[in-house]
Amino acid sequence: MIKNNQELEDMKRAGFIVAKIHQRAQEISKPGVSLLKINELAKEYIKKYGGKSLFLNYEGYPAYVCTSVNSEVIHGIPRDYKLKEGDFYTLDVGVSYNGMCVDAAAIITVGKIEEKTKKLLKATKEALNNAIKIVKPGATLGDIGYEISSTAAKYGYNVSNEYVGHFIGKNMHEDPLVLNEGKKGEGFKLKEGMTFCIEPIFIDGDEDLFVDPLDKWTVRTKHGENAAHIEHTILVTKTGWEILDKL
Repeated sequence: MIKNNQELEDMKRAGFIVAKIHQRAQEISKPGVSLLKINELAKEYIKKYGGKSLFLNYEGYPAYVCTSVNSEVIHGIPRDYKLKEGDFYTLDVGVSYNGMCVDAAAIITVGKIEEKTKKLLKATKEALNNAIKIVKPGATLGDIGYEISSTAAKYGYNVSNEYVGHFIGKNMHEDPLVLNEGKKGEGFKLKEGMTFCIEPIFIDGDEDLFVDPLDKWTVRTKHGENAAHIEHTILVTKTGWEILDKL
């Protein structure tokens, strides 16, 4: 819950840094570019704008951002993988500024992508937009989950309820969770000043996931199906909502 204007301004500053990283990453993500370069970009921008990475050293996580490519669902560690034509990846960035946190994930595409992939990404983005549009004081987390799951059903995808959204503020992860399924009118009610992350994860196939046994972080689909993950940090305003990770 935002307590004063300074906390809100600090969250907006953190969100600005996140958005700058997303913007620049899309610009430079061409075939042949290494994921390590994306991590270095994030390191540079976070330092330049006076922020702090929420991910680096979090429970031992070794990088500034998460880069999850194609069938990697979430928490992908940047490595010396060179992007290829037709790849897409989720760039998940968490930044704090003066102790206030913002967490957001953008889908980055590389060159020309397949029609099947376009459909998955379109559906995931649509779910996030649909969920954001109903945010206002008095709306419930069930309303948000319903918008996400019904959009997934419309396009024929499964959602993850193992990896979901969350409230955020002075800590990156705060209660309650923001699930990707729900029933209209049920669950926690939103109030003005609350800040939280909505993050749909759509899977093009079986929703069974596993954590890579080698790096112990990267979450993958069990049978190699593609998955898409997107996220914004949202403020509940007096009459609706505001996205905090924007330029």
